[in-house]
Amino acid sequence: MRHDVVLRFIAPVLSCFTLTGCIHYEHKSAEGKPWDEVATIRQFDKSLSISKIDDDTSLYWLARQTEYRLGAGRHKLSVKHAIGTEYSWPVEMTVDLEGGRTYGLYGTSSMKWWYYEVRDLETGRSAKVVDPAATAAPN
Repeated sequence: MRHDVVLRFIAPVLSCFTLTGCIHYEHKSAEGKPWDEVATIRQFDKSLSISKIDDDTSLYWLARQTEYRLGAGRHKLSVKHAIGTEYSWPVEMTVDLEGGRTYGLYGTSSMKWWYYEVRDLETGRSAKVVDPAATAAPN
């Protein structure tokens, strides 16, 4: 009899822990679209969180997403870095995502700085859109 009570308590708790590993966020640009028109960003660095996509500010970054699904195309991401129990200032980056592809969100940090990259998992190429004015040679 006691085992039944314990199992009734443990089963829902284990189910909750199992489901927390599968958290994903679907941006409004991906809603209702077929898989080949949706890009996925997997969060490999657990200290990073996407806090804003395009101009859509929300609190979904507080839920510690592990996967973000966005419609293919150009998006402006704002990412925060967790430092202890605090979050850093957001860093923005414009990325160009292809539908049906999976990208990784990677971060690098030291004691004084941090940055992130969004790279295609298959090819390793960065999805960052480079500003042509920044790469043009001066006159």
